[in-house]
Amino acid sequence: MAAYNNRRHFSNRRRRRRAKPKQFSQKMRITLFAIFCVCLFAFGLLLFKIYRINRDDGDRYKKEALSQQSYTNAVLNFQRGDIKDRNDTTLAVSVRKYNLVLEPRTLLTNEDKKIVTLNAISKFFGVEQSALEDIIEKKPKSMYEKIDSLKELSSDQVEKFQKKMKKNEDIQGVWFEEVYKRNYPLKTVGASIIGFLSSSEQGTYGIEEQYNSVLNGTTGREYGYFDSNMNLQRTIKEAKDGNSVVLTIDANVQKIVEEEIAQFQKGGVGAETTAVMIMNPKNGEVLAMASNSSFDLNDPQNLAGMYSSQQIAAMSDKEKNECLLSMWSNFCVGSAYEPGSTFKPFTVAAALDENLISGNSTFNCTGVKKVADREIHCSNRSGHGMLDLRHSMMESCNAALMDIGMKLGRNKFSKYNKLYGFGQRTGIDLPGETSGLIHTKEELNPVELATSSFGQTQTVTMVQMLSGFCSLVNGGDYYQPHLVKEIQNSQGDVVKTIDPVIVKKTTSEDTSSKLRSYLKSTVEEGTAAPAQIKGYSIGGKTGTAEKRPVSEKNYLVSFIGCVPAEEPEVAFYVLMDEPHVKDQAHSTYATEFSSKVMKRVLPFLGQYASADSKETAAPTATPTAQ
Repeated sequence: MAAYNNRRHFSNRRRRRRAKPKQFSQKMRITLFAIFCVCLFAFGLLLFKIYRINRDDGDRYKKEALSQQSYTNAVLNFQRGDIKDRNDTTLAVSVRKYNLVLEPRTLLTNEDKKIVTLNAISKFFGVEQSALEDIIEKKPKSMYEKIDSLKELSSDQVEKFQKKMKKNEDIQGVWFEEVYKRNYPLKTVGASIIGFLSSSEQGTYGIEEQYNSVLNGTTGREYGYFDSNMNLQRTIKEAKDGNSVVLTIDANVQKIVEEEIAQFQKGGVGAETTAVMIMNPKNGEVLAMASNSSFDLNDPQNLAGMYSSQQIAAMSDKEKNECLLSMWSNFCVGSAYEPGSTFKPFTVAAALDENLISGNSTFNCTGVKKVADREIHCSNRSGHGMLDLRHSMMESCNAALMDIGMKLGRNKFSKYNKLYGFGQRTGIDLPGETSGLIHTKEELNPVELATSSFGQTQTVTMVQMLSGFCSLVNGGDYYQPHLVKEIQNSQGDVVKTIDPVIVKKTTSEDTSSKLRSYLKSTVEEGTAAPAQIKGYSIGGKTGTAEKRPVSEKNYLVSFIGCVPAEEPEVAFYVLMDEPHVKDQAHSTYATEFSSKVMKRVLPFLGQYASADSKETAAPTATPTAQ
């Protein structure tokens, strides 16, 4: 019985234990519900408090948050330096423009002001408001967003909108970034000299490329932040503008040369290439440099200046790129060719300096000369007969020059070839200069020596030829050719002057004097007679170079000259590669063109016709942008 009672006792205890958890669970639910109600009430109070804070002080707290975050608004662009001619005519200038900049993060701080701002921009500038809203939606945290359709705005547009902003303080989160657009006032004038800016704002071709680091300045920075009074402040590190470059080029002369080339190409004979260079033989300054390859510097990708719309439409992308590269290149420094008889003064000068010939030397021309296993003809197949040195130059006798070349021999000929600067770059301050190709001393076998003596089988550039020619007629001083006269800072003060550099001595004064006399006779009585200009004393030499392959009968004709012949102040070089005629082998095309161009140009260079001529009036300046 006792055992039974014990079992009952333990059984009752187990029942009581099972009952207790049930009672505890009910209490727990009541407690949890009470806690939930309290939390819900507290959370409601918190939401109400946040609502009141946002309603009453939202802007202030947002600005306080922003004040902890400094940000960079933008890079401040420098103004690239100008390019000007020797008379201060502007050839390239960076014009101030503006980009509209949105600050999405600022605009999102106040919905009402955002709507007012976007509406004002849309109406004033004629852009879709939805496009502005898309930018804000995509970049809500940004403080610097440009709009493609609102770039390079004029100062007038910006000033009017800024007045609107002052009248309506709700227009916020918008400002204008100052940028610069490169402009070339004279468009095509000096295109191959000046060059242009690439899409990355780097100089491409010409002076723009060669002096890119000089023309460029230093960018600045602009930082924006909110101060303790919650006002937006900007800290600016100013940009430093670039220096300007003053060229030796005369814009009036350059324009005349380009006009005459264009007229010759379109209304005259024309040629595959027509090019002209003009220099000051007393200091190496280039006064003009042009070819028929021209384009508008403000639209350098446009081929319309060189090709018809039908030609352009028929081009593949590769062909267009090749045409652009050809159009942009500067023939005067970047193309090499066989010069022909304009090379003869160099051979004569070398032999005179070596005392191998004199003014009294004579040469017998029968019209052909046998050299090794070859028969090399003179331009006069019937022969010139007996000639002295002066008449050898005047008649452009190949036979006489071959005799002179043989007297020099390979060693001396090679030495003077290099002395005159052939086969090497002149160092002119332009990119893309080539060196041409001359025979090495070992390659100057009898045939090569003979043909090289009168300007065949070796290639040169126009800048090489004219620079060397200047040294032959100025007394022997070889000046490094250059196009930059001085560097100016953004205030117009001269920071660097480019002084003339005499690189070497090429010939004696006595030889130079003889050559000037021979060159004058060549124009007055010899093959270069069409180069004469009434009232001026001109000296010069013609050239007619047979191109390879000879079976195609293509020629390059040229004329190199100086004025006044007795003491040159101006040297010039005219070249026509493959004139558009059936019979190309006539230097008359070059000499006549030379006379026409220089007659217009010389007065602008301070060279006037003699007093007994009617052509003594000073020139009227061709309109140019200043």
